Amino acid sequence: MSDKELATSIVKLVGGSDNVNSLVHCVTRLRFKLKDEGIADTDAIKDLDGVMTVVKSGGQYQVVIGDKVDDIYNAVMPLLGNVTSSTTDDSSDDGGSIWNKAVALLSSLFMPVLGVLAASGVLKGLLALCTAAGWLTDKSGTYMILYAASDAIFYFLPIILGFSAGNTFKTNPYLTAVIGGALVYPTLVAAYNAKTSLTFLGVPVILMSYVQTLIPIIAAAWLLSFVSKFLKEKLPKSLQMIFVPLLSLVIVVPVSFLVVGPVTSMLSTWLADAVLWVYGIAPVVAGFILAGIWQLAVLLGLHWAFIPIFLNNIATKGYDPIDAMLFCTVFGQVGAALALTIKAKDPKFKELAASATLSGILGITEPIIYGVTIPHKKSFIMASIGSAFGGAIAGFSSAKMYGGFAPGGIFGIPMFMGKNGVDSSFIGFLLSLIVAFGVAFVLSMLFAEVVKPKPVAAKETKVTLTNGKVVSPLVGQTMPLSAVKDDVFSTGMMGKGLAILPTTGEVKAPFDGQVVSVFPTKHAIGLKSDTGIELLIHLGLDTVNLKGEHFTTKIAVNDHVKAGDLLETFDIKAITDAGYDMTVPIIVTNTKDFDSIKTSSLGNQVTFGDEILSTTVTNTGKEKSDSLQKA
Repeated sequence: MSDKELATSIVKLVGGSDNVNSLVHCVTRLRFKLKDEGIADTDAIKDLDGVMTVVKSGGQYQVVIGDKVDDIYNAVMPLLGNVTSSTTDDSSDDGGSIWNKAVALLSSLFMPVLGVLAASGVLKGLLALCTAAGWLTDKSGTYMILYAASDAIFYFLPIILGFSAGNTFKTNPYLTAVIGGALVYPTLVAAYNAKTSLTFLGVPVILMSYVQTLIPIIAAAWLLSFVSKFLKEKLPKSLQMIFVPLLSLVIVVPVSFLVVGPVTSMLSTWLADAVLWVYGIAPVVAGFILAGIWQLAVLLGLHWAFIPIFLNNIATKGYDPIDAMLFCTVFGQVGAALALTIKAKDPKFKELAASATLSGILGITEPIIYGVTIPHKKSFIMASIGSAFGGAIAGFSSAKMYGGFAPGGIFGIPMFMGKNGVDSSFIGFLLSLIVAFGVAFVLSMLFAEVVKPKPVAAKETKVTLTNGKVVSPLVGQTMPLSAVKDDVFSTGMMGKGLAILPTTGEVKAPFDGQVVSVFPTKHAIGLKSDTGIELLIHLGLDTVNLKGEHFTTKIAVNDHVKAGDLLETFDIKAITDAGYDMTVPIIVTNTKDFDSIKTSSLGNQVTFGDEILSTTVTNTGKEKSDSLQKA
């Protein structure tokens, strides 16, 4: 399936562009906000070639694609018409839980900048590695320029996050970015560093450092959304273009310095202190529990609640121990995936698992989770157990992430080196990765299932159509299809045939041929005769709801059978006692391929081997491929 075809199918199955409020994407997922998730055909989307799975979390309908997500996103966007990645709709949040709204808010705030934060963190970590190894000095021009590139997003985080917050709170993002710029304006930063006393209209200003902070600008952007809305309601449209932003700046910036900034900065410090206090009580236990459940939290979208905590700890304390305990979970997944790769007997799965393992080493775990460990649940559990032990070791070692935001995978490792380079905490951190990987790998090798090739679907074969006949596969009373109490069969929609009300619970082959399909619920069998007749034997009406209970199959797909071979047994009394009609429609699903189909013995009692159908075809040399499975 091409990218365009996959994109078209996804848009159609989520309910069309009219059902889409907004769309963004991360490294592996299309994240839709739908007006009505009930319209989306989730099962059909999961079955698309190119889609790993669908996750509904945090108010988002997430279609997991993998590393081709950017290509699919670019193919989807033109199909959505006027919908853009920043378009939202208040109504879409109606009825959502407070938790879902909070997660949706956090994800919309941080998702647009997460990739750049991670890239900057990698560059910072590599620079730390270079200086620790003596390859660069922090006085060299090369270091200074690259450090500026790595630190800019953190230093000017209020500006970057201000823009993101503007989109989130549906106000002017350029205006919120300007407010963020005011918070880190060099003159005011210098005044803070020099401990200068300032007043605004005679009111003392509590100067604080807003460099690298995140909560003050988010609160300021939220305040701006109300101020701007108020001004737009009060000012004539002809004056709004200049005076709404003018008055917004005059109101919000001073209030941010006088009230919002000091209050939220204090709250930020309290939050960091509280988190570190809880961590300090029992870091080993905290690491074991958090790392053990972390990948499950990622699956549920709960990880967004932790990202502000990581960043806030960095901004207020200069380090974060929480992400240090969770970092090993990526390597736990990698260990489990590698074990399944080695054990797998299915070549296609082995290729998928090997590719996902490589992605995991680089820090992208969705291909592992959705393609490897979640479908084989034991391995996901083994990965979580390995991660728990790794997290406990990181907590015991007092491992910390310094100065940035570390992505998962090998490139994020240098972010956990302190100013002294390789110390005991960093060695403990490395040990946590090795333990998570090793325990997950060993447990998965011992206890996870061996992935074997899936049963091969019926092969498409060519047959030469000739005149043929069908003998009764059952013992019972025949009736015309028109008497069947199901419109799909009685109207001939699926093809010509007849029905039998059985008196014994055995089904036998009505001709020499091949088993094309055996439904998982065992209530229907598809056969193809050597003369080209494609026959559906449907055991009862609506018996699919029994989910295979009271049916026992004796054959498998691709088996070749002879007339009279036992195909299946079923318990007539149990099925009828359960409230189901035991009438068995017998349909020639490729009716159109024959010149005529005649039924015989209608209204009579038949037994195994009595002729009930015959087919004729004028051009007996023509070939026809399987069509039964489409019926």
